[in-house]
Amino acid sequence: MTTLEEIADAVLSGADGTTLLVTGLVIATMMAVLIALSAGYFRTILNVALFARPDARVRAIGNPLISREGVKEALEAGDLHDLFERFAALGHRMPIGTGLDGREAERLIRMHHYEAVMYLIESVPDGVRHFFTAYAGMLGAGEAAGIVAAKARGLSPAAIEERTVPIGALTPERLRKAAHAGSEEEAIRRMEKARFGPSLARAHAGAGGDTASFLAFSLAAALGDMGTAARGVDVSLSPPVVEIAGRMVDAANLRALIRARAFGTGREAAARHLIREGGFELTGERLLRAERTGNLPDLIAAVEGTRYQQYLAAVPGAAVQDRDAAALESALDRCILDSAREIASQYHLESGPLLRHLVALDYEARNMRAIAVGVAAGVPVEEIERILIVEETEI
Repeated sequence: MTTLEEIADAVLSGADGTTLLVTGLVIATMMAVLIALSAGYFRTILNVALFARPDARVRAIGNPLISREGVKEALEAGDLHDLFERFAALGHRMPIGTGLDGREAERLIRMHHYEAVMYLIESVPDGVRHFFTAYAGMLGAGEAAGIVAAKARGLSPAAIEERTVPIGALTPERLRKAAHAGSEEEAIRRMEKARFGPSLARAHAGAGGDTASFLAFSLAAALGDMGTAARGVDVSLSPPVVEIAGRMVDAANLRALIRARAFGTGREAAARHLIREGGFELTGERLLRAERTGNLPDLIAAVEGTRYQQYLAAVPGAAVQDRDAAALESALDRCILDSAREIASQYHLESGPLLRHLVALDYEARNMRAIAVGVAAGVPVEEIERILIVEETEI
């Protein structure tokens, strides 16, 4: 009787050997593809499982102070203590003392914003956490830049300590040492070992003594770091993170160009504030076209084909002709907030809701600060309302 081994040897040594080998290779290839597809499928399932709980939490928390109802509730406050009670009822509870004024209210809201971001980071899956951490680092870098700017304005060490929030790498000890430095340069040296230290030093050197330029350079550096963190996210999770980071870079560049065209800043001076890497739609030749424009109508035309153009073009022509930078920047803010909402909808099983919550927290903090300062100063509600950013459609 012929054995199986003899049959196999006969086939492999005969005319059918090549066919069998090819068939085997095809089967092996198909198996490899199936395994690869299965690995991708299981990774997707794992990602969905990892994000399910934190996504559900931020959906439950919401962002009431970018909604019309929440803003309306806050604007009805009679004084700052009443306002903070309303904030607490809306989910933003902050400890307050008896001597609450506009400046202290603004500081407390900045601190609360950072704490809310850190609370969010605690529940963010490891795959995207370093991006959220880079965002928190941007807040700390902003506080550190504020110390240097305060030194330039001649504020006392006590006033600087009173106004600055120690967050992240800007520890209380580092804040105190920088506040008591004898000059801007010494303050920067006392913060040089912080993660933001080198960027702060470069921004100060590049600004040439101009405080506004220094603050702009500092923000650009922090946004650049955040963009780098976004590009380091695992490829299976990167699309929404890269988009939100890129849109934040685009928005910063457009704000710089809008202000430059509105206030008559020279092209070369404005170009120094642009972030060249990490944009989403405003990159390459399109960014160069925007940079070369001479006025606001031309700038709006230069970004045709991007999401930003439809928002900027919707601003009344009279406001554009009057070089109303605030109106254009508000339109840009609505664009970013709407983009974040759409990202949350598109990537609703991954990081989309977390990213949207992160962006919305920033706008909530801005609204809260504007309302607090306005209430403290007795500004009419209608005037405060004009500068608030409100989301028209909830997810």
